[in-house]
Amino acid sequence: MLLFLVGYLVVATVVILGQTELLAILSGVIFFMGSLFVFLVVRTGLVSFRKLKELNQNLDDTELKNKELEQFAYITSHDLKTPIRGISSLASFIKEDLEAGQTEDVYNHLDTMQGRVKRLESLINGILRYSKIGKIIPEAVDLNKMMRGEAKNYQDPTAVKFIINGTLPTITGDKIQLSQVVSNLISNAVKYNDKDVCEITIFSVENTYTYEITFADNGPGIAPKYHQKIFEVFQTLEQKDTYENTGIGLAIVKKIIEKHEGKISVESDGKLETKFIIKYPKLLER
Repeated sequence: MLLFLVGYLVVATVVILGQTELLAILSGVIFFMGSLFVFLVVRTGLVSFRKLKELNQNLDDTELKNKELEQFAYITSHDLKTPIRGISSLASFIKEDLEAGQTEDVYNHLDTMQGRVKRLESLINGILRYSKIGKIIPEAVDLNKMMRGEAKNYQDPTAVKFIINGTLPTITGDKIQLSQVVSNLISNAVKYNDKDVCEITIFSVENTYTYEITFADNGPGIAPKYHQKIFEVFQTLEQKDTYENTGIGLAIVKKIIEKHEGKISVESDGKLETKFIIKYPKLLER
């Protein structure tokens, strides 16, 4: 501001002295300096606003992550306690049977206890897999090649049939993490299928900014009221002893897709067929 005050005093002096040529030059300089000053003020304001906006976004993200962590810790502790309680109860039953000299049920109790231990181990491994979903290392991922590799894990065509409609895209992302997505979606379709032949159909639709990749199966379907629940950690729709399942596979899928700035949803009427639809960004900038 002092600079502008001095400039205006100089201009006033030039006007008094009648130096018109010098006045034109000084006016141009002052106009330029004023424009530069306004530009710097506006730019500084925009930068400050952007930083403030980013700060607020980071605070919102931190608050959301804290809530997710709190929910994850609660659910984890609950699901880990369940098999531990079961093991403790079975140990008490075995002790009582041995003290009473009744050994008929001891072996059954031991078999059940081994099942509880395996489930506890599966839960712990699931937690580790979920927590290790870290930084994305982007590279070109050919989904056609990835699907062919995954299909080799299911060698019996009379039990599992893969149908790929058209050509799947080559996308940019973390190859290891995306292979987890494909593996989990296919294994879920096979595990819960109630037909003589499990049919899994994969196809893709290209949109302006995304690829819409669909995994459809001919299984029993998922009722609409469970469409959000299935993506939560440790949530299953069956009794936990019915299938060897921790309920973390789809939670891992959702977390990986969202880290890749995509979205996943499910479509099903709960009677026949389930479609998992992934909206995956075409360009993933890091």
